[in-house]
Amino acid sequence: MPATKKTQMHQLFSEGPAVADPFACWIVGDTPLITHAWSLKARLEMLSKQRKSAKAGREARDPDQDFRDSLYAMGNDEKGDPVWGFPATGVKNSILAVAHKDKGIARTDVMSALFIHGRMARGVPAKAGAICDLPLVRIWAPQPAMREDMVRVGVGLKKTASLAYRGQFWPWAVRIMGVLNTNVVSAESLAFLIREAGTACGLGEWRNERHGMFGAYHLANRSESLAWEEYTQGGPVPELADTAPITLAAE
Repeated sequence: MPATKKTQMHQLFSEGPAVADPFACWIVGDTPLITHAWSLKARLEMLSKQRKSAKAGREARDPDQDFRDSLYAMGNDEKGDPVWGFPATGVKNSILAVAHKDKGIARTDVMSALFIHGRMARGVPAKAGAICDLPLVRIWAPQPAMREDMVRVGVGLKKTASLAYRGQFWPWAVRIMGVLNTNVVSAESLAFLIREAGTACGLGEWRNERHGMFGAYHLANRSESLAWEEYTQGGPVPELADTAPITLAAE
């Protein structure tokens, strides 16, 4: 009786056609980007409240520390300068916000077909020994400036006015890299979503989606992409492209 040939399943899995295609593009900011990471102080307060620990006295406000805590750190570059990032999940959520089946691009399809790469950055946890890694994409920009904003904190009628100190990047750009299942969502559809998301949603605090006008962006054209690539190699900060104004005339 002839021997039965065994199927090597690992060969079928590893040598089959790729499910998703790699892609890369630049998004360029049209308005300043405001970041607001969870600070260690806020984490500790939440953990203390959940443990029902005794409340400590309120510490004096340190605007400089608030500013530093609002940034997503990614270590230092070759020159020793700090490198800052933005959550990769935030970029994907911005794109998902404008996907809809009525546009012929269902949100669930984009959710499953799109994966954005991010570099894992390790934050400082409130609970010693825990891990709070976060995938970040690098923000290419000059070093951030501290901004001061009037905000309201609290819930309902208990909201009180306060000042928020956060980091602002301007000008800025992000190089998005990832994989896309083009059998589900085409590259053209992804480009359309990125263009629409840049205005309709945006990134960071006070973006258009959250009743603000910050964090707006657009999909870079070839010349802009080359200029930002040159910036990553030590070149000058790219000049922002002028946009044609829309004139609204009364009848």
